[in-house]
Amino acid sequence: MEEAALLRERAKTVEEAASKAREEALSYKNVVADLDKEKGLLKTDLDSIRESFQRMKVECVNSEIARSAAEEAKKKALEDLEAKQARSRSLSDDVDHLKRALLEKDGAISQAGKAIEDLRVANTELAHSNREVERATTVEFLF
Repeated sequence: MEEAALLRERAKTVEEAASKAREEALSYKNVVADLDKEKGLLKTDLDSIRESFQRMKVECVNSEIARSAAEEAKKKALEDLEAKQARSRSLSDDVDHLKRALLEKDGAISQAGKAIEDLRVANTELAHSNREVERATTVEFLF
């Protein structure tokens, strides 16, 4: 009887331990279920972060391409500007040269006009002299 009571007592202890083990197992199942839910949420977050990272990488590459294109356009614009400035300086030098040449020609024309006027005056004086010589010769011839 004593043995039976001990066995019952042990059986009761084993049942209590089994009951606690079932409760713990149920508790662990709940913890595992919660961890699975958390794992699913983390996986969704990780997928979302990966997708965002991929979009950022694409935007970064596109930005780098755009920056490179902008730098190339700036470089080309600066080269064009320098070429236009050089042409402008060259044209300005040409205009200055032409102005000097025009002034020289104006001076030469002015001198030529003065020389022509002087020649006209000299021609007129020569013509008057010739007439006087002819008159004098004619008067001498008549006498």
